[in-house]
Amino acid sequence: MFKLIIELVPSTVWFSSIYQIYKNRNQSSRWSKIKKEIFEKEGRRCWVCDKEYGRLEAHEFWEYDDENHIQKLAAIHHLCDMCHKIKHIGLWCYTEKGSKQLAKSGLTREDLINHFCKVNNCSRKQFEEHERRAFKIWGERSRYEWKQDFGKYDPDRRRDIVTRNLFQYT
Repeated sequence: MFKLIIELVPSTVWFSSIYQIYKNRNQSSRWSKIKKEIFEKEGRRCWVCDKEYGRLEAHEFWEYDDENHIQKLAAIHHLCDMCHKIKHIGLWCYTEKGSKQLAKSGLTREDLINHFCKVNNCSRKQFEEHERRAFKIWGERSRYEWKQDFGKYDPDRRRDIVTRNLFQYT
């Protein structure tokens, strides 16, 4: 199993991340609070490659129930720019907008592949097999509408209920 994997979000739930929801509801402060909590808990290191970086990006890690078509937000961790781009390689290498932005940042697809191989200590062939599998899974998942479970990050979750439930068990 690789340390760094490609995670392609089904096309039917593009742009419905917790970040987008907070942004669209003018609740940027909630997103900032999550990022601050991650820094306090994990430090200023990439969750995947463990390198220290000045700028880290929050990445939403999802779990999929492929039978019931439920996408569940499992965690949010900070990633370096390279690891984050690999997570979303479909955007960066297979869309016109992403490819232009990748080039503008001075990076190429080859740079991303090299980073993947270095982090995972694997060959290019192993990367290509992993990428093919990731796109196959993405194609299957993109055929369905997904219900989303944001867990503890759910913007509609009432904090007073959470607090009351916590005190019930103490």
